[in-house]
Amino acid sequence: MLAKNIIYLETSSIFDWGQIISYLSREEKEVMYQVANDRIKRLFKVENEFYLCTIFYNEQVQEICIQAENQTIFSAEARKVISNFVRDWLDLDQSLDNFYQFAQEDDILSPLVQKFYGLRLIGVPDFYEAITWGILGQQVNLAYAYTLKERFVKKYGEAFHYNHETYWLYPKPKIVANSMAEELLELQMTRKKAEYLQTISKLLYQGTISRSYYQKLDTAEQIEKELLKLYGVGPWTAHYVMMRCFRIQSAFPMADIGLQNGISYILGLDEKPSKELLLKLKNEWGTWCSYAVFYIWRLLY
Repeated sequence: MLAKNIIYLETSSIFDWGQIISYLSREEKEVMYQVANDRIKRLFKVENEFYLCTIFYNEQVQEICIQAENQTIFSAEARKVISNFVRDWLDLDQSLDNFYQFAQEDDILSPLVQKFYGLRLIGVPDFYEAITWGILGQQVNLAYAYTLKERFVKKYGEAFHYNHETYWLYPKPKIVANSMAEELLELQMTRKKAEYLQTISKLLYQGTISRSYYQKLDTAEQIEKELLKLYGVGPWTAHYVMMRCFRIQSAFPMADIGLQNGISYILGLDEKPSKELLLKLKNEWGTWCSYAVFYIWRLLY
């Protein structure tokens, strides 16, 4: 009989918990989870019940275990919601066999799949978090983007206190939509960025846009076209959301500085790659573009 406060998730053949922990540990200012001793702590809320979860890996049976720490037993709905979130977050349902076979024959990707063997494309399952994180990260370095995210979450998110520690849930669109622009400016972001966040928040709160709305569209091109209609969303943000939230494998944020720097570094170029080279790589990598980009980012960050 399974323990009532533990969820078990199977993993596939190409999977390395150490690579995932290493990736998730790289940023000290990350506020949505904590990593220590090869374990992740993350807060969930399902049906108005808090679930502070410790997520760890059982090497012997090759399973991820999710344990409720705050003396809470998982309800059936909580098991479903949290299981689905973690499977999506860690991309557990994606087989990487074909990607690794393809990458071994690619000059750029071959050393990366050896260096980061078993790394999964860590996603952002919450559409609101994905698109607002994309906006917060526009035209600032990664360190300051995380600073803005921390301020944003602590200003508008929901806190849960347990054993002298504080854990956070990401803000809800309604709260940000109903806030004053001056409050966002106090977080030290630009007025334009504050306007973008409020506009997106209102659209989500009103139900005008949602993850399901975009995922019902037929092609990646249609999704990108619709995302680009949103105030404050350009090609980089659109492809970031397509890649990290919608799991569109052909997503390719071509103008991303990290991607360009990574390609230049691997190929030994003295300057950033040309548009022609980027388009060539996009075409060659095809449906593995998102994993290619993620592994290149991992080389740098």
